[in-house]
Formats: sequence, structure tokens, C-alpha cells
Amino acid sequence: MSTSPDSASTIYDLGYRRYEGPRLGRRGAIGAIVGAGLRATLGLGRGGRSKIIPWGTLVLGLLPAGVAVAIRVLVGDIVELYSYENYVWGIGALLPIFIAAQAPELVVNDLRHRVLPLYFSRPIGRADYVAAKLAALSLAVLGLTLLPVLVLFAGRVLAAEDLLGALGDEIGALPAIFGSGLIHAFVLASLGLAICSLAGRRAYAAGAVLAVFLIGGVISGTLQEVGGGLESIAPFTNPLAILDGTRQWLFGGGVAESPVTGAGVALPIYGLATAVLLGASLATLAVRYRGVST
Repeated sequence: MSTSPDSASTIYDLGYRRYEGPRLGRRGAIGAIVGAGLRATLGLGRGGRSKIIPWGTLVLGLLPAGVAVAIRVLVGDIVELYSYENYVWGIGALLPIFIAAQAPELVVNDLRHRVLPLYFSRPIGRADYVAAKLAALSLAVLGLTLLPVLVLFAGRVLAAEDLLGALGDEIGALPAIFGSGLIHAFVLASLGLAICSLAGRRAYAAGAVLAVFLIGGVISGTLQEVGGGLESIAPFTNPLAILDGTRQWLFGGGVAESPVTGAGVALPIYGLATAVLLGASLATLAVRYRGVST
């Protein structure tokens, strides 16, 4: 019995072609992780609900700067709501919210779904992965620690009648603005990632981050009210107060609302405390990811 030509099987050559394009290697892989992490942190390429917290906190962080600039345009420098020194402290409540909501997006799912061996197979290592995630979160946090203060700076210059004179008066504050913003962003991002890397679920990670800041803030306020020498300990229970003390040590300018003001502690100690906080966070990340099998 012969087989009909129409029913005969046909063999197609679907062989894979060897990739002949550029190989970006380790640097390209790290850049891709940073880019993807930054997009995830800002909710880009995702649903509208994923953008509420990152963009909402950014708008709320920029709003006081806009109001301060508007008042300066209308009434001059008679009323000064915010200065370069107290701005980050004034919007400090937004920082834990942002980190608690967005830091788990970067690390928790990778750990929970056991995809890290795919990352570490080649061409990056554990340190590269951690550095890329840390860079992504730090860049996102800079939107709160640096961008609003730059808006305040630009508003002060542009609102002046003598533009060049105002620029000359204000430009000396730029090193402190950039330095403070970078220190806050990097240390807080390190702390947030370290906490989240120890959690098994995003909800637990977010709760742990908020607990560190909220409980630390409550303890700090309580110690300030009790007094009797305990006010000198108060700043060291709150990561934001530690960073504000480091900012004062490096760049000057006090903040009346900060527990650093009434603590009576030498400012270099805050720099040491910041180094310890950063070192502990990075050490936690190193130990956590060293235990991940490839």
C-alpha cells in the first residue's frame, strides 16, 4: 500500500544559529541588572499600582521644595521653610516607606524562587550581583535625598533678581548637597537590602524595614523626653539621626528637630556610627549571598 504524497512527513531544519553579535561580558551583565533593578524600583514597565508608592513618595518629597520656592518668589527670603541642611530630615518619614516598599522587589523574589544560581553561573559573581542591586536602589533613593534639594537650590537661584550673584552665593552649598544626598542614599539602601535579604517574603521584608526605623524613632524620642543623660544615646537608635549627625560633622549646619542637637555628643562619633552601620549592612549582604549555592 503506497503512501499519499500529501500525508508524507516533512523534515524541517530548525538548527540553532551560533550567536555572532557583541559579547558584553561582566560589565554588560552588571549594567543590565542595575537597569532592570532601577526600573523595578520605580515601577516602570509594570501596572499602575506598582507606581503609586515610588512616584507618590517622590512627588511628596518634591512638594515642600516647590512650596518653599513659590514662597520665596512671592515674599522673598523673609520666610524660609526649608534650608539645605534640614530638608532631608524634614522629609525623613518618606525614606523608610520608599525603602520598605521597593527594596524587597530587588532581592526577595530572587532568593525565594532560587534563581540566583542562574545569575552566578556566568559571567558575574556574588559581589557583582550585590553591587548592582545596591547601585539600583541607591539611584532610586537619590530621587528623595538629592533631587528635592537641587530643586530648592535651583529655585533660590532663579528667584533672585541678580541671577549670577545668587548663583555665586549658593554654589558653595553644592558639595554639601551632593555629599549629604549620596551618603543618605547609599547607607539607607545598604541597610534596606541587608534587612530584605534575610526575609523569605516581601511582606516580611517590608515590615522588618519599617520596624527598624519606626521602633528606632520611638525609642529615640522617648530617650530625649526622659533626659537624665539618656538624650546622648537617643540619636544612635535612629538610623536617620545617625546620618544627620554625620552630615553635620562633614558639612555643618544643625537641625533643631534632630536628636543630634541636644545630645551633646562629639560629631565625629556619628561618622564612626555611620561607618559601623554601613559595614554591618555590607557584611550581612556578603554573608547572606556567600551561602547561596551555584
